[in-house]
Amino acid sequence: MKVTTILSVAFAALMIAGCSDKKPAEQKDGIGLQTKIDGDSTLYGLACDGCTDSVLVFLPGKGGDPVTYNIIGAMEHHKVLGRPSVGDWVCIIVNGNDTTKADLVINLDKLKGNWARLEMPTLLKRINNDDLLSDAEEHERDSMLKSQLVPQEIGFSLKRHYVAMPIGLWRPNVDPESPVVFPKPKPYTKWHIFNGHLVLTEGSFAIVDSLKKKEEKHDTVDIILLQTDSLRIRYKDGTERGYYRK
Repeated sequence: MKVTTILSVAFAALMIAGCSDKKPAEQKDGIGLQTKIDGDSTLYGLACDGCTDSVLVFLPGKGGDPVTYNIIGAMEHHKVLGRPSVGDWVCIIVNGNDTTKADLVINLDKLKGNWARLEMPTLLKRINNDDLLSDAEEHERDSMLKSQLVPQEIGFSLKRHYVAMPIGLWRPNVDPESPVVFPKPKPYTKWHIFNGHLVLTEGSFAIVDSLKKKEEKHDTVDIILLQTDSLRIRYKDGTERGYYRK
């Protein structure tokens, strides 16, 4: 076995032992210093025994001893997103003036998962031709509209190793007679945390876009609510969207 492999395994074991044996080390990969984006001031590590509503006991992912941060201000400003439990992989933003305080705490273990919302299809504007329809034809049209105007589940999945996937049907609107346009999920393929913000990246899928690589687009959003079953994010234009966990 290579020396680097031995050291990596030993370090992972020490990290878990320093906090809790609640979760095995292999569940902690994919979000940490090894994939940190240049310019990211966020710190990554484990929540350790001793965490309360006023302090976070934090074991840095880069190594070292646990550090206790005051999170009273973060709690008051609703900046503790996903209450940390012992052994959870978390990230923090340290206060610029007082390094004993954390201004933001995000529970990355709770952030990972399948997040969805219900969206209605859009009804296209049509020329009013009711006078040209018989009662039977009008009833058939209304029945068809009712069958298609049902909520569609749209969202995204945040996985380990910064992998993201869309949730929802990629239903093409190719029927010129269709009275509705179906919502489509954004084709997110990656996600990261950058300076406390969630960055969702639209990219190419190996199967769907095998012949043409798409230019990556990034949605940088603020997480304003993160609970066991709920996620709410705010986009740069001020739009807020809420999701439930699938």
